[in-house]
Amino acid sequence: MRSSRQKREQVKQFKRLTEAQAALGWGVILLLSTLLGVIYLSQASGIATVGLRVQNLQADLELIKRDNSALERQIAEAQSLERLQQEALRLGFVQAQADQIEYLVVPDYPVTPDTLEPEVTPTVSVPPAETIGDVLWLSLRSSVSRMIYGEASEQ
Repeated sequence: MRSSRQKREQVKQFKRLTEAQAALGWGVILLLSTLLGVIYLSQASGIATVGLRVQNLQADLELIKRDNSALERQIAEAQSLERLQQEALRLGFVQAQADQIEYLVVPDYPVTPDTLEPEVTPTVSVPPAETIGDVLWLSLRSSVSRMIYGEASEQ
């Protein structure tokens, strides 16, 4: 009898052990599911926060671009010749006459090619060509004159 009783006890212990293992397994599954949910929500929240910050920065950028355009327009208006002339007149400036202008000569001032006046190349007025021969002649004449004056071909 003892062996039958021991077997029943062992079966009961085995059932309790199996139920405990099942409960522990479900507990681990529930814990892992909760952990994964928390990680997912944390990542989604972080991404949403970064997205909102990017949108705010883009809105700020657009506002700054509009302000910059307005400032550029104000600068252009402030630099217009008409406005500068009006401001000069308001401050009491008058336009100088030719006899009122004095030029100063600075002795030993180094002269660089940038300060010299640019060399003016003569321009030839060309009558309109009427025939293909005229066109060829004008083209040849233009090429020769460009070679003489050292101008590069623009073709």
